[in-house]
Amino acid sequence: MSYDVTQWLTYRPEMMDPALPSGLWFCSDLLDVQAVDINAACLGLGCSWEDLKHCRDFLAQYKSIFVPVANEDRRGEIIQQLESYAPSTPILTPRDGAFHGCGSIHELRDKGGIKAVDGLLYGAKERPAQGLISLSDIEQTDMSDVPCVLSGFPELDRSIGGFYAGEVSVWTGRRGEGKSTLLGQMLVESINQGFPVCAYSGELPKWRFKQWVSLQAAGPDNVTAKIDKYSGKPFYSVSPFIQSQIDGWWRDKFFLYDNQGGSDEGRILSIFEYACRRYGCCMYLLDNLMTARLSGASDADYYRAQSEFTGRLVEFAKKNECIVHLVAHPRKGDKSSRLEADDVGGSGDVTNRVDNVFSLKRLSEKEAEQNGFHSVLSVLKNRAYGSTISVGLDFNEPSRRFYKSGTGSPRKKLGWEYCKQQEIREVPRDGTEPF
Repeated sequence: MSYDVTQWLTYRPEMMDPALPSGLWFCSDLLDVQAVDINAACLGLGCSWEDLKHCRDFLAQYKSIFVPVANEDRRGEIIQQLESYAPSTPILTPRDGAFHGCGSIHELRDKGGIKAVDGLLYGAKERPAQGLISLSDIEQTDMSDVPCVLSGFPELDRSIGGFYAGEVSVWTGRRGEGKSTLLGQMLVESINQGFPVCAYSGELPKWRFKQWVSLQAAGPDNVTAKIDKYSGKPFYSVSPFIQSQIDGWWRDKFFLYDNQGGSDEGRILSIFEYACRRYGCCMYLLDNLMTARLSGASDADYYRAQSEFTGRLVEFAKKNECIVHLVAHPRKGDKSSRLEADDVGGSGDVTNRVDNVFSLKRLSEKEAEQNGFHSVLSVLKNRAYGSTISVGLDFNEPSRRFYKSGTGSPRKKLGWEYCKQQEIREVPRDGTEPF
């Protein structure tokens, strides 16, 4: 089948034969086309590279496309466009020194004749296929050398290996089960391992978010019980002195998305990109999927928009080799039933796109008494190792810390405690001091 693309390419139709083993010679200009003559073409006068979209079928009928251009910059420009508009056709380039110092094909023909032109094809090098990698060329990777951030729960880390760079994890569970609390603790744990973090919280005001993660950073031995003077409600707080120590520890390592700028998906991702480039943030939290304003998300295609945004988060994680945690509520259903991965967000497509899916369930008082722990953390999906374990967790309310039931402790010391300053307190003078 012949294709007439003379509107966009310059060539002699009667001299074109796709069956020839020499393939198509895509030249720099008309003079070079005339020097080759057989199976030679170039971009038409006054045409743009975008016009190659009309020539896809014409280009695809050749066994290969040879780019006999002496100037490397011009050759690179042509190759880039051909790889875009003829991705299924092998592209060949001349061997080093093939032009013998000449700057064009017609100059080479003037000096050496048609045999010198034919010789350009000898030893031509094939460009690596776009989008294909030979498996034998991929270097073996030792999983122990792959960067990861540990969760802080040894049982979970032994099962999934930690959170690896490029992974996206979905966290689900009924409302009020403690997902945000647990993930705040993991962000603090990431900082303790030297990995900066960035969080988006669509449900908590910034002062509340800091209050909660500050309690987790402080630990149960560094918080104070207080009573609200208006309601009588007991609560826990961190003293200004301890808070200053923690602020110094996580300064330029813990960032929170400012919701005043809007919560549309494009802005969230752009801020995450900035946090990655400017501050080297390695772990990101998006809490939660339902609070992000998704583009084109009408009632009819809301789940599709959720899936597409999750796909953008996956691309972000892979591109920047970072870790993303995404909170997504399950569909409404029987609260007593065990959650499955497909229960998340109303669409199984969300969990299909990600690497890990976890659920957190808070037990009733009766269940907690029977089982001996407060909550259950379950792995619903783990792409790396296929783990599906469950871990029983207890909860320390003063510090808002989860810990392994039975053998764990909420009193783990973090980095700020090893370098904290001694608080200086003024001693009240009652007349009994010795000096």
